[in-house]
Amino acid sequence: MKSCISIPIQTDQFLELANFLQSNNDPRDPVEVVSTAIQYWLDNADWKPELLEEVSSTIRGYQWKNLFLPQGTQIRMQYKDTYFYAGVEDDKIVYHGKPISPGSLANTIAGTSRNAWRDLWIKRPEDKEWKRADECRSKEGGGTEAYSRTRR
Repeated sequence: MKSCISIPIQTDQFLELANFLQSNNDPRDPVEVVSTAIQYWLDNADWKPELLEEVSSTIRGYQWKNLFLPQGTQIRMQYKDTYFYAGVEDDKIVYHGKPISPGSLANTIAGTSRNAWRDLWIKRPEDKEWKRADECRSKEGGGTEAYSRTRR
């Protein structure tokens, strides 16, 4: 018996594949087709250099300790009933047009020493809701978020 692992893919992408197979009267299981696609990539990557492009060079974002914030991530902090916003542009967090670190952002907004993990809220491009930075960090499990690095 062959051992198997699970590889997460976006639900909409998997459903698109299943619908494509069904509309073309292809009786194969979508999981089988994904396995075939991986084998195709392995068979062709050696002689098709475009398949081997460096992923990190195409994914832009800010690495905050073990939390990767992709380009387009919004950052906010509420202080004295006012929301202050920053965002990730290329490989920097930008606040009022200038690059800034998360700790400096929290301290600048409050005018005193603050805990950025506790005070900053994050909304990455794929997030539907704002999440406290500390919550995002704890969900990372101590490592860089793999799906953020592989999304195109």
